[in-house]
Amino acid sequence: MGMNQKKQTIMIVEDEEMLLHAISTKLTLNGYLALPYLDGKMGMADLISKKIYPDIIWLDYYLSNMTGMEFVNELKTHAIEIPVVIVSNSASDTKVKTMLALGVKKYILKAHHRLDEIIAELQQLLPQLNV
Repeated sequence: MGMNQKKQTIMIVEDEEMLLHAISTKLTLNGYLALPYLDGKMGMADLISKKIYPDIIWLDYYLSNMTGMEFVNELKTHAIEIPVVIVSNSASDTKVKTMLALGVKKYILKAHHRLDEIIAELQQLLPQLNV
């Protein structure tokens, strides 16, 4: 990696602290810059104020103070065009369809994937962002 090449930044919004820590650690070990947020509203505030500008957002659907749907709608409201991958414990067909229609790149079920597999899914989406 050249000096001027910045690390790809992945924002993680997940309200289970242990899981958030595990994801951040794993991403850091994989050479990414992880921006962990336990709180969707705080994460959103930092995005809106341009304090952070991640390459991709790893978003849990159920957060303590907002849903993934609200988060994605808020991104749209502020014309923030950062790809979002939802990683959640629950997914009804309608929910998945709605989220994909809103522009979410992928909807991944936590239960069906190990952390490594989810990171691999994100890696597939990342290169397309750097062209």
